[in-house]
Amino acid sequence: MTDDLLRPAHDNFKNDPDIPALEIRGVVKHFPGVLALENVDLTLEPGKVHALMGENGAGKSTLIKIMAGVYQRDAGTIRIRGRDVDIRSPRDSLREGIKVVFQEIALISEFTVAENIFLEAYPVGKAGSIDWRKIRADSAALFQRIGFDVDPAARTGSLPVSQQQMVEIARALAHEASVVVMDEPTSSLTPHEVALLFKVIRRLTALGIAVVYVSHKLDEVFEIADTVTVLRDGHHISTKPIGEHSHDTLIQDMIGRRIDNLFPRKRGPAGTRIALTVKGVSTARKLKDVSFEARAGEVLGFFGLMGAGRTELAKAIVGYDPISTGTVMVDGKPLAPHNTRSGVRLGVGLLSEDRKTEGLMGELPVYQNASLASLNRFASGGFVDTVKERRAVQEYVDLFRVKTPSLFQQVKNLSGGNQQKVLIARWLMRGLKVIVVDEPTRGIDVGAKSEIFALIDRLASEGLAVVMMTSEMPELLGLSDRIVVMCEGRVTATMSRDDATQEKILNAAIGLTGKDTQ
Repeated sequence: MTDDLLRPAHDNFKNDPDIPALEIRGVVKHFPGVLALENVDLTLEPGKVHALMGENGAGKSTLIKIMAGVYQRDAGTIRIRGRDVDIRSPRDSLREGIKVVFQEIALISEFTVAENIFLEAYPVGKAGSIDWRKIRADSAALFQRIGFDVDPAARTGSLPVSQQQMVEIARALAHEASVVVMDEPTSSLTPHEVALLFKVIRRLTALGIAVVYVSHKLDEVFEIADTVTVLRDGHHISTKPIGEHSHDTLIQDMIGRRIDNLFPRKRGPAGTRIALTVKGVSTARKLKDVSFEARAGEVLGFFGLMGAGRTELAKAIVGYDPISTGTVMVDGKPLAPHNTRSGVRLGVGLLSEDRKTEGLMGELPVYQNASLASLNRFASGGFVDTVKERRAVQEYVDLFRVKTPSLFQQVKNLSGGNQQKVLIARWLMRGLKVIVVDEPTRGIDVGAKSEIFALIDRLASEGLAVVMMTSEMPELLGLSDRIVVMCEGRVTATMSRDDATQEKILNAAIGLTGKDTQ
């Protein structure tokens, strides 16, 4: 174990803490037909967490890819610790002490943890061969430095996402990084793993490292950030200490307008008609004797930590996943045989957690994605009446304010929020009684979230039973009429909106209570 690995990164921070870790001034980036960044500034202080926020398309990804050397700037300057630098490749970025931990983690799954950490430069012994003992010892020292225990000999692909992130952070320290950029780092983490990540981030800042934290999650930003910079439409809007912002002012900077109520509630109380009945449902691998009812006109929220079985339940409800025991009924009619064809026939639809691989057909245009479940409406004599089809889709595009140049735009080019709207339109065109939405706002910016929340409220107000699976506590409490909590494939609690508290929900999510309060 070398002393260098346990030394704070870039000791010159201690000598002159006023030298910024990184300065970006007047950066411009063009793509064909698009001005992605225009005169953007960013200053990172050593030992501080700097949040970078903005809607999808604001320029955040472009800026961090310039820092990572994936893109090259068209104009502007970059200074690292007071020195002008020219970053033209990811290798240049690493050499200058910048490490970006992208949302899609870039590790070789078949390599060990230690092999991934020193991937760019393996230590060699006197004979010129790789010094495996030193690699493992130095890896262990790096994890000690950030206060996280990961086995250097473990195969990286066998680790959970939270530990793979720690491997990326250890790689940053191995390169003596002075700047660590984290892109949506908590998107796949449990609350406990988020707490551990924040502990590691604080260890990094204690070592003098500047951390850039890119996230759509406002509560996390207010908890971990010292400073926040907001981009909008490729422009720098504001940079302020986090203490000078409220949730409302931060949202206003991000989207350019006020959102008076993030969780609009225009619907009245739910009726008494039971639209969906799930009784004693079990599956071979996860679900265990799950029972509940969802009423027409209500939003029934499901919460659980990672591995609780929310997604498995969503797929079982619509007939996508097989069940070993139990029944699913829609308006009293059994979903039989238990498959998606029966689900669609009875009026059950699913907005999948992974809309890109399980919901959308990215290469197809907007109108074909929206009409996919309803082609029989437009078919005659074996042919689809495309004029009628497009007219019906256009009504929903207008109704939901889908931002697209035309119905012929490939759906992969739309923002996450607009892609979700297309999927909702798909099922409403079909005619539904029950819609299951699994993580409906994952990867969606705050402005689009407010629109999705309003749509969910609208669906319930029109008499649909909305079953919402979410790991986001604010939207669970803000949207749900009743809340069902799961732990390890079982329902551990059901409670009304008025009775629900974050403490009660989390206790049930870790199996500390099984009491039904509603």
